Formats: sequence, C-alpha cells, structure tokens
Amino acid sequence: MYVLALDESGTHTGAPVLLLAGLAVHEADVRRLEHALHGVLARHLTPLGLDPDKHELHAKELKTPSRGRPARPPYPATPPSEWLTVPSAVRLAILTDVYTAITTLQPTDPGYPPRVFAAVVDRSHHRYGPVKAADAYAYEHVLHRFDEMLGRINTTAPTHQRGVVIHDRRQQHERRIQEQATIWQRKGVGLAALLQVPLFIDSRASRLIQAADLVAYALWRHYQPTSDDKYSTGLWPLVDTNDDGELSGVIHITPKFRQCTCPPCRSRTGS
Repeated sequence: MYVLALDESGTHTGAPVLLLAGLAVHEADVRRLEHALHGVLARHLTPLGLDPDKHELHAKELKTPSRGRPARPPYPATPPSEWLTVPSAVRLAILTDVYTAITTLQPTDPGYPPRVFAAVVDRSHHRYGPVKAADAYAYEHVLHRFDEMLGRINTTAPTHQRGVVIHDRRQQHERRIQEQATIWQRKGVGLAALLQVPLFIDSRASRLIQAADLVAYALWRHYQPTSDDKYSTGLWPLVDTNDDGELSGVIHITPKFRQCTCPPCRSRTGS
C-alpha cells in the first residue's frame, strides 16, 4: 500500500498559483522516512539542548519563524514559533538536510519508490481563479494521477497495491473535499485503487505530512514569478513518470502551457 501525504500553498488572496503537492511513500518506507527526518532534527537540535519531538518541520517556520500574534476576532491568538530560539544557521542547515533525506530515501523494494505528485493551478486562468474552484480542480487531478500510478504498478506487481491519501487538517475545506472524492468514486471516474476518501490529520502528529509541507514549499518557490529552484531541483526526479516519459505526477494548469518552461510542461511539449 502507498500513502500519499498532501499539503497546499497559495490559498491566500493575491497568490499567483494555487498548489497542491505531496509525497507518496510505500507503507514499508513510511517509518524509515520518518526516522530519517527525526534523525536530522536530533543531529542539529540535541546539541542545543532542544527536544526534536517538540519541533515540527514546517518550511516557512524554518526560514522565518513566526513571532505569534494577538487575538483578532474571529481569529484566536497564535503563540510564537518554537523555531525562534534556534539560530538561523541551524534552521537553514536543517532545511537543507531534510530535503536531502527525502530525495535520497532508498525504498525497501525498488519496485515501490517514493513519488512526488502535484497540481499547480495558475490563478490567472479564467476558469480556476477562485480558490474553491482551483482547490477542487487540483485535488481531482492529484487523486487521479495517484490512482493512475497505482494502476500502472499493479499491472506487474506481485501484490496488488492500494492507496490512502492523508492531508493536514483544514476545517475550511475538509468536508468539501471528502464529499467531492466520494462523488468521484460513486460516478466511477477512476480512483479504483484508493481505499478511502482523503483522511485529515494534525500535521504535528505525522512527519510524513510534514514532508508534504516541504515538497509543497519547494515547488511553490519554483512557480513564483522569481523562480527559486534551491529546494525543488532534487524533487523532479521523484515525480511520477508515465509510459510516454512525461512527468505525469505534476500538472501545471496554465493558459501559457506551450510557452511554459517548467519540467512537467517541457516533458509534455517535448521542448
């Protein structure tokens, strides 16, 4: 069984793209990845007298820790980030090392490697400008591409593989996405290999969800107007590839598809 962990970026007003991205890991390797990520934290934080278990891997917090904010109804107060006490050099070293841990993970069975999936929706696209429309469209693409990978694997796998999708808990769209996934399944539009509708859990309880945050952050930076590939370069080889050699695991929905130079678009246009 594969577990696909997902996270989002770009749901705020003014974001150039909405991005849903994550990492699919075979069940045999979930604990190994979590141990590798925990090992990075232990290596850097233990000498500082800090507890790795109390530090969540969140890319934005590693780059620029939040100082918290007072309550602003209807929004509650938020506490300062646990990363504020960690020196900047250590935080950036952790960020580099956790990406290395993700991109160098060796699967227990080479036939079931870790795979990156994402949907990047250009918010200037006339059909998908609103967050809700872009969010639903991105989810549909990612779930179907994950299901397609499982179907491709199952043509030769000695054991039939199924999939589970987990996502950081977000109350504002949790019910909507679950209901939409149920509709897709009932209509018979694929998703045959998925065991359940997406499951939403607290990211603090799962290093795998935290890995999804790191993947989403790296790809988000690539798709900004001032593209930054510092963390995304090592992830492209992990993107699921179809039989035609296309980076089918990531879809970039943009009206400028033919002119786009991102790796997934290039793989489809042959440029």
